Amino acid sequence: MAINNVEKYIDELKNASSKEKEADLYSLKKELLKLDNASKIFDDFEKKAAYIDKNTLEQIQDFSSLIKLRSLASELKNKKEINGKLHSLHFSLNLLKNGSMASDISAIKNVLGIFLYNDETKIDGIINELNDFKIKIDEIKKHYSNLLPKSLDNKLNAENRYDKHIEQLHLIRNKQKDALISTINIFLKSAKKRMKNLKRFK
Repeated sequence: MAINNVEKYIDELKNASSKEKEADLYSLKKELLKLDNASKIFDDFEKKAAYIDKNTLEQIQDFSSLIKLRSLASELKNKKEINGKLHSLHFSLNLLKNGSMASDISAIKNVLGIFLYNDETKIDGIINELNDFKIKIDEIKKHYSNLLPKSLDNKLNAENRYDKHIEQLHLIRNKQKDALISTINIFLKSAKKRMKNLKRFK
């Protein structure tokens, strides 16, 4: 993937982001640590989806939605791994920006490869993970609405039970997205400084 494609990604993410700010490595690290602390929300949500009280169980009209909800909650738990990938990119940014490898072309290529080619940490892979995160949250909302017969009481019950957790999941996803935007901004600036020494990425 060439640098112009990375720039396209950052433009797309910026358009979708609720905020844009200039980031530095220290501020980015603080945001990543906050994300780590918020990761318990994934576990809480999985427990919430797994527990159904007797009264609710008796009213369920779509057990396939219940099964799907529990499956989605389990899948969402894997989105914690995005935090680890962002930490790996942050570590690589430190090497690219501040390390002694600044004049070592092979080392520079290795760091750039982490951002562009590595299956675990490449930018477009994390973007896909974030897009999938949003899709799964939307699916969860849909299945909640199908779970119980339509009534005001059931609507209020669902809102009290799940809306706060869904809002928290949205918040985590947005923070992950903002952290990725900051990461890419720093990456682009640092990489361009090294590009004069490289003919192409490999």
